[in-house]
Amino acid sequence: MSQRPRLLVIDDDPTLCQVLAEVLEGVGYTVLAQGNPADFHLVLAVDPVADCPVPQLRLTRPLRMAPLLAAIQRALEPAEQLPQVGRWRFDAVARLLDDGLDKQRLTDKEAAILGALIDATDVVTRDDLLNLVWGYGEGIDTHTLETHIYRLRQKIEDDPAQAVLLLTEAGGYRLKLEP
Repeated sequence: MSQRPRLLVIDDDPTLCQVLAEVLEGVGYTVLAQGNPADFHLVLAVDPVADCPVPQLRLTRPLRMAPLLAAIQRALEPAEQLPQVGRWRFDAVARLLDDGLDKQRLTDKEAAILGALIDATDVVTRDDLLNLVWGYGEGIDTHTLETHIYRLRQKIEDDPAQAVLLLTEAGGYRLKLEP
């Protein structure tokens, strides 16, 4: 895009809107808290905007800036540049996997996990995923990540019992992006 991408932020919390505007403008976006959604490249909102003609990202609490910035960048990429995971094209904005014949809807957490693994260049540790996706500190004793990984494998793997895309490695998880 030749001009700075224009983002519309819709939230009931004016302080959050101001902080988001400052951060996002600092990395090269033009941010407004009101206007016609059609005049923007992307809408960030707590609740979906009905009949919105542009892509939308849902703001969830707690707000994590690194995953939000990555999601904004992916949302502004042309559709043909969507990441490929095996036979699936991953649309982070729509939280959707699509292979041209079948579609798989992802939960917010599944999409966040997949996005973190796509952005990684190596194994992502369990603690890093728990921090990125849930905001948990180190050493948390929970099986929520493993449950989400299991469900994600059910959606992306041809044979979830013999995973070839979403791999468990020493200390964490890795995504094999080549088909």
